[in-house]
Amino acid sequence: MQKNRYHHLTWLNGIELFEADFHNQTFGRHSHEGFAIGAISAGVGGYQCRGETMVLPSGSLSLMNPEEPHTGHSNAGRLRYKMLYADEAAVKALLDLPQLRGFREVTPQDRGLELTRALETLAERLCLAQQAGDWRLGVEEAVQQVLGTVFESHGGAELRPAGRENLAIARVREAIAAGVEAETGDLSLAGLGALVGLHPNYLVRCFSRALGLSPHAYALQRRVARAKTALVAGKSAAEAALEAGFCDQSHMIRQFRRHLGVTPTSLITH
Repeated sequence: MQKNRYHHLTWLNGIELFEADFHNQTFGRHSHEGFAIGAISAGVGGYQCRGETMVLPSGSLSLMNPEEPHTGHSNAGRLRYKMLYADEAAVKALLDLPQLRGFREVTPQDRGLELTRALETLAERLCLAQQAGDWRLGVEEAVQQVLGTVFESHGGAELRPAGRENLAIARVREAIAAGVEAETGDLSLAGLGALVGLHPNYLVRCFSRALGLSPHAYALQRRVARAKTALVAGKSAAEAALEAGFCDQSHMIRQFRRHLGVTPTSLITH
């Protein structure tokens, strides 16, 4: 049974993510207007590209430059991969780069599976309910991670090194804390960057350097703390999840495990 999903992020420079999961699929010769950035997580795929027949086993990347013609097919059995599509203008805007060199290799190995994990994270965040106050923040960070990883490792890009923006980081922390508490304000990278006059991509790296957490991870930490306070005050798990701004109770439980090592039901008050 096919389980393909296609996400179009109209609000984020038209970025798209294709989650492919199929048997015996073939694609005729075609090209993409922008970059196509993917990772094979299971099965074996194949291309006819640049005059060669290419085989892509699990752990391979698929890196296509704009307007690069190719075919595509699953070599054997079930094939699973995730593919992000972004045009050149979107990549330049999101990474704050004046120019792009493109990819030299079509099918390099994903050493350490860094890009595979980044694409998995993006897919997971896209599938969460969108009513959480920092949903866009999490998706934006995941897209930035995918693009930054692939263009630094395989596209020769040099991103601006993270600096010590102490005053800006303090203001962003205050804005995130206030946004989580009151469910107001613009908890997006664009909004936070505009608040302190920093490009969103640079802001994420400065924030992560200063705190060891990304802005989205910091927002989740604040939500867990707020949910914990609600539980200690006698609220039910469902009430605590709603009050803390999690998209649902199961999302809150997962974050409790990650941050505190226990589920809400293991929280004992004396």
